Amino acid sequence: MLIPRLQLLLGHMQLLDTMSNGYNASYVHQLLEKFRSEGREAYLSLELYADIPFIFLYVITFTVSITKLLVKNGLWNSALFYSLLFPILAGAFDLGEDIGIISMLISENEISASIIKLTSCSTILKGVFLPLTLLTLFSQLGLMGYRKLKLKNKTSLIR
Repeated sequence: MLIPRLQLLLGHMQLLDTMSNGYNASYVHQLLEKFRSEGREAYLSLELYADIPFIFLYVITFTVSITKLLVKNGLWNSALFYSLLFPILAGAFDLGEDIGIISMLISENEISASIIKLTSCSTILKGVFLPLTLLTLFSQLGLMGYRKLKLKNKTSLIR
């Protein structure tokens, strides 16, 4: 319900959350001007009731999944242990981004340039750590699959 309404208001523009290269003050002011109060309320609802809960869901899911795969692949005591920071950092920067966007959406006064820069940096860093999280997850899944196939081939050769 919210996203189609936002898409109509956005036109050719993008939501701040989706701009992995960041954004500047001019873009933010143009977006908020285009939104008016109806769009701000819809975007605020999307941030509060969908995006923030989703952050906690994906951080927990990815962290638990990577942990299980590291243990299963016998890599828990390796340097890959630190890859568990990727989903946590992605979530932290995503949350920072959302807090910044929420503060911009509810602001009645001029939005400070520092909030826009900080929020944009959070968006960029989220865009770095989320793909690293997925790369870690898929590489660990691939390693597990490779080892299972290798083990299956060894046992079939023995028979």
